[in-house]
Amino acid sequence: MKLAADEFDDPLGPEFEATLDEVNFGVSVPDALKNLSSRVDCPDLRYFVVSVIIQRETGGNLAEIIESIAHLIRERFKLKGRIRVLAAEGKLSAMTLVALPFFVFIALRFISPDYINALVADPMGKAMAIAGAFLMIIGIFVMKRMTQIKV
Repeated sequence: MKLAADEFDDPLGPEFEATLDEVNFGVSVPDALKNLSSRVDCPDLRYFVVSVIIQRETGGNLAEIIESIAHLIRERFKLKGRIRVLAAEGKLSAMTLVALPFFVFIALRFISPDYINALVADPMGKAMAIAGAFLMIIGIFVMKRMTQIKV
């Protein structure tokens, strides 16, 4: 634990140092590790704490346990990266689909103003534009929910 306290930078290094101080002042190692887990809100650290506590009670090779936890953490980071890339593609598609009607409106305004005047001046055209805007807002919310993937 001393090695972890010395090697890690802020914020994790000082937390391991505080845990080591707790152990030196007489708090049991499992309780000090539980305190560490409650101070630092990190699921990976919770896995580590639970594994170390179980290893202390049952025995076993701590190095193998820590190695498997490190492998699990690395794989989770890889998965999060892949999900972020796939979500970025969806976000770009969503932005394109949202911006497209406005670009078409501006282009038609310059190319054929009669079409746009009918849309703006006619009550049926106004109703269609309002319905289209409402459906676009719903579509934005749906696309936002589709691209927010939590692991």
